[in-house]
Amino acid sequence: MILTEGLTKHYGAFPALSKVSMEVRRGEVYGLLGPNGSGKTTTIRLLLGLLRPTSGSASVDGFDCWRHSLEVRRRISYIPGEVRLPGSVRGYQLLQYLNNLRGGAGMDRAVALAERVMGLDLRRKVRTFSTGMKQKLALAQAFADPVDILILDEPTSALDPSARNDVLRLVTDARTQGQTVIFSGHVLTEVEQVADRVAIMRRGRLMHVEDMHERRRNLRLLLVRFQGAPPAALPEELELSVRDRNGEVLLLEHRGAAGPLLGWLASQPVADLAIGTEDLRALYDRYHGPNPEPDPEDR
Repeated sequence: MILTEGLTKHYGAFPALSKVSMEVRRGEVYGLLGPNGSGKTTTIRLLLGLLRPTSGSASVDGFDCWRHSLEVRRRISYIPGEVRLPGSVRGYQLLQYLNNLRGGAGMDRAVALAERVMGLDLRRKVRTFSTGMKQKLALAQAFADPVDILILDEPTSALDPSARNDVLRLVTDARTQGQTVIFSGHVLTEVEQVADRVAIMRRGRLMHVEDMHERRRNLRLLLVRFQGAPPAALPEELELSVRDRNGEVLLLEHRGAAGPLLGWLASQPVADLAIGTEDLRALYDRYHGPNPEPDPEDR
């Protein structure tokens, strides 16, 4: 549904985005992660056809994002990181105006989402809304739009915990209905909850893409305390790697079938064992933590 190849954007000598190649599949939630300045918003603006790439290309549903930007935007509903709405109109009037831009097809759903899910009084003028209420109004419109793609740039940043949960449910519903969602955010637990895959960006580069379903199924962390010294070598066929070593204790990462792993552990002098999973924070910290992995070009 969305494809970029070598997508690059320079502002003078400054590389805001460098050779980003990614593919977002139809009907998936694609999490876009990284701190401010990592290139997330530049990527989104290039996808929307609001910026012209310095080099490379981006396409949405087969349409080039720069040369066919109107066709691209017909297929996308976009929530920016900072929502700015005209304050002189009432909430209902603003929804009506935005819906008329797309032929009015989503008006009933937009009103239902705004009133019943977001708890807004649409008779009030937008200028009387708090920042969070304006965010809710924009989200109601975005989820009501009859489009194939939702691009949500930090959609929960101004919301209370209850409204955040409502948004995550709406993202899940959108995927169920076949929509493609790009979810850019800083709250890793939210992205982890809804994303099918996540992409981690740093300084304008795409550093890593992870399939979250595969990660939940296949990645295990084992904290093993041995009776005596740990084994000098680990069987290669078990797909085990050492994360940390402290005397008789090893922190192991395992990717693979559980049966062979358990058989090997049963043959070892194990004094104590804990098996768990790893959250998204640990993966994120590999690229943005105290000791991040180097850029590929710096290795």
